[in-house]
Parts: sequence; C-alpha cells; structure tokens
Amino acid sequence: MDQCAYLQKVIKRYGMLNAKSASTPLPAGYYAAKNTEPVDADLRSRFQTVIGSLLYLMLGTRPDIAFAVTHLSRHATNPSQDHLNKALYICCYLIGTSTYSLIYNGGSGAGLIACTDSDWGSDPTSRLSQTGFYLKLADGLIMSGSVLLDDLTRRSRDAGD
Repeated sequence: MDQCAYLQKVIKRYGMLNAKSASTPLPAGYYAAKNTEPVDADLRSRFQTVIGSLLYLMLGTRPDIAFAVTHLSRHATNPSQDHLNKALYICCYLIGTSTYSLIYNGGSGAGLIACTDSDWGSDPTSRLSQTGFYLKLADGLIMSGSVLLDDLTRRSRDAGD
C-alpha cells in the first residue's frame, strides 16, 4: 500500500518539486519550542494545511513520520516560522523516501509482533517523558502510537477513581 500519487500532489502544492531530500523526518536533536509571539493567522493557516497533509500521509501509509508530525502538530494553534520550516523539512524527507510503502506478507509466518520504547524527560521545557509502541502483522505495520507520560499517568490515576 502506498500514497505515492498523493505525496506528489503534496510536494507540488507546497512548491517543493526541486527541493533537496533529507535523510531524517526532523534534524537530530530538534525540539519544537512554544511560540510566544502573537498569532499570525496566515502562518497558522499555512502550517495547519501542511500538517493536515502530513497527518493524512502518516495515518495512511507513512508511520515513519508519526513522531515528527505529531510533535509539530502540538503547535497548530500558534506556530512559528520555524515550525512551518520543519513541517516542510518533513516534506523533504518524504521526497527522498517517496517510494516507501506498507507491505503485508502473509507468507512470512511473522505473526503478530509488538514493540515499545520510552524515554525519560525528553521534553526540555516540561521534562515530560514519552512512550511509544507499534504492532506489526505479517511484517506490515497495523498500529502505532505515542503518548506523553504525564497524560498517561493522569489517565491511570483518574481511572482508579
């Protein structure tokens, strides 16, 4: 399964047909800091449009961009120019990986595989930790997710009430 045709439309829509590809969805060590400037309605609209396109790709066939897209989408109400630039950076990554697709191989005998990982205090401003997981069936991704541990802790606590 792939979304190559849709990806080409996205790349064209954002004027990136001649952009250089990137080897990762975001630069190593990048953290999207909160924008403290007043809201720029035009910038917000453009950012939300780009993030919306990336979310569609991510949910359909590109789980490899999930962390980068969701990390940036947290700033959709008041994005900075840096946030928009990094959303377009994800597009550069997609240019270099435009032929990636999801392949389900029923003959692999792989069955169901689950993996999880977490980090401790990775958010430099809030010091929140993050955990993530993925599930594969027949060597193809069927589900993935990521959550800030503060949210997870609060839900666990509230579930006991």
